[in-house]
Amino acid sequence: MNLTDTFVHTLYTLKSQPLPKEVKEEARKCLLDQVGVMFAGAKLLQGQLETYLDMFSGDEATAIGLGRKASLQNAALVNGISGHAMDYDDGHRFSTVHLGSAVIPAVLAVAEKENLSMEDVIRGIVIGYEAAIRMGNCVQPAHRARGFHSSGTVGTIGAAMGVAALLDFDREQFAAAMATACTSAGGILEMMENTSTLKPYNIGRATHDGITAAFIARAGFKGPQDTLEGKFGFLRTAGETYKPEVLSLETDSRYNICGSYHKPYASCRHTHGAVYAAIKAFRENRLDWREVEKIQVDMYGQGVNGHDHTQIPSPVAGKMSTPFCIALALITGNIGLSSFTEEALKNPDIMALTEKVSVRADAEMTSWTPKKRAARVTVTMKNGETFAVQADYALGEPELPMSMEDFCAKVTELAQYAGRTESDIRQIIDMVLTFDGKVSDLMKYLA
Repeated sequence: MNLTDTFVHTLYTLKSQPLPKEVKEEARKCLLDQVGVMFAGAKLLQGQLETYLDMFSGDEATAIGLGRKASLQNAALVNGISGHAMDYDDGHRFSTVHLGSAVIPAVLAVAEKENLSMEDVIRGIVIGYEAAIRMGNCVQPAHRARGFHSSGTVGTIGAAMGVAALLDFDREQFAAAMATACTSAGGILEMMENTSTLKPYNIGRATHDGITAAFIARAGFKGPQDTLEGKFGFLRTAGETYKPEVLSLETDSRYNICGSYHKPYASCRHTHGAVYAAIKAFRENRLDWREVEKIQVDMYGQGVNGHDHTQIPSPVAGKMSTPFCIALALITGNIGLSSFTEEALKNPDIMALTEKVSVRADAEMTSWTPKKRAARVTVTMKNGETFAVQADYALGEPELPMSMEDFCAKVTELAQYAGRTESDIRQIIDMVLTFDGKVSDLMKYLA
């Protein structure tokens, strides 16, 4: 078998066998997380998303949080954009893919259109995550170094294979969906720079094109013999190097969805380890931010570049700044959805403490990645005392999971921001975690 055959075999085998209980539970948790961020993202971008949908017709699937339906692909696209709009969605530190925003909108939209069950959706989510995680592990870090946004590129493959599993494709259709997704994959990192607001579009487009790829395969189109390692195959063009062994079931027989992380803070994931360590240092030592002389953050190299700035021109820039996120957390006690505001940028105390935070790369910590994304925070007080705390993992990683109470509190905050009542939110949480009926019944609560 060539490498494409190997990867298809891995996904098809995992799709075809009964899912372990803990895998199903994690898939529901990922779905609940994604529902929360889609609600809030739809509220944040309501005007733009409504304007986009008004250009088209269709009523095949629900545009979550917008109270309307749209065509299959467009519903998935806006739900993918909503899910990543606040940079609050789940991900995976080895593959560097935001999984839920790429996979779940595609799976939900198709399941609604095809009148499928929650059992089908869970299988689609699990295999979509599996495809994206394994492919991300395979191409990173060379893929990012070449300038690709893996949540867009690899996310397209995850969305397509999630839909393929949802629709119970045979092995030949799986291979065709894979090929179509690979040639559709796109997304460049420049969309994160300066004034751009197109980063969430990379993920929304992945959901859209993932669905299209699966339905092209369903229509009978075929791919080449080796989509991945052919002369101009996906892996040959994705980066200078890749790791083919991670695509094999013989090398890794796990369901990798259980290795995904969930975000407790509404900021870039690279800020989370330092924020967690800073909060822990202040709580354990009962420190007062007013008495801080300086805060030194040492961490892995990838977490420094683009995240060490202290000049914060916008809330989006604040989400990407470790110094600002630390200051925000220490002064306000909150780094959630409602924290990143224009008012926070004008707060002299927050901005002054931001200037006191320095971030630098540590060679040893850099060598630990991606197994660990560690951060060490050293706080120096005005009286000369120093306090240091190191976090080997950010809160929300599988090694340091959020409690279910904190998890539901996050979803509740997101849904309340979108205007949902407490009783509605409780019902939605309960349905996502326990409901086993038709997806169309669930979607009535998510409109």
